[in-house]
Amino acid sequence: MPKIHPTALVDANARLAEDVEIGPFCIVGPNVELGSGCKLISQCNVVGYTTMGKNNIVHPFANIGGPPQDHAWKGERSYLRIGDNNIFREGVTVNPGSHAEEETVIGNGCFLLAYTHVAHNCRFGNNIVMVNFSGAPGYVQVGDCCLISGLCGLHQFCRMGRLAVLSGGSQVSMDIPPFMIADGRNGGIRGINLVGLKRRGFSTETIRALKDVYDIVFRSGLNTTNALNKVKAEVPLLPEVKEFIEFVESSKRGILQGRGASRRA
Repeated sequence: MPKIHPTALVDANARLAEDVEIGPFCIVGPNVELGSGCKLISQCNVVGYTTMGKNNIVHPFANIGGPPQDHAWKGERSYLRIGDNNIFREGVTVNPGSHAEEETVIGNGCFLLAYTHVAHNCRFGNNIVMVNFSGAPGYVQVGDCCLISGLCGLHQFCRMGRLAVLSGGSQVSMDIPPFMIADGRNGGIRGINLVGLKRRGFSTETIRALKDVYDIVFRSGLNTTNALNKVKAEVPLLPEVKEFIEFVESSKRGILQGRGASRRA
């Protein structure tokens, strides 16, 4: 039977796994589903059409599933779907989709630090770290194992590829390709995520290939099309290199450029 503090307000229609813990002064709405091992520590809200998987932890003053901060939302039913083993620290806000039957999705193992914001229609992968006071506005896509450092902001519809890093205080309005480090106010790509690649066990061959990709695309002075053609001709087409190429070729906003480039966010 769920362990519910007497001061918590839990709607009778909420679906709770048997071992869910809900602490003092929490609010759980009627259309919420909490999986096994979920814990709401105290003074937090989980509302809307929100589904959580297993072992999620929500800290005080977080608001998970509250109405999207979007004038387009007219009260329609939309969804927030959250996987397993995520941590939402103090003051985190996560919103559902902004139109009928749309959704916001967060995968597994993400760590959202205090006062971070994930807006409507975002899609987060797995094992993402989002550091204090950073925000992802509507329709942002973030790949697995990304790091969004503190005080960062992304423009609507931006994408971060897998294992990309956004350095502290940065603001970007263009896509960040996988395995790369971005820095500044659209300041550019500063290098590859060498630490992340090593920690994740990538081979020396893969790291060397990605360094070559970085040199060609971001330091050679070639435009993106010619740079990608050079990559295809000269760099071993390992899976990670193909992933980089496919990400860049599918970009609608364009990718951040190299060290010398600058564009207002």
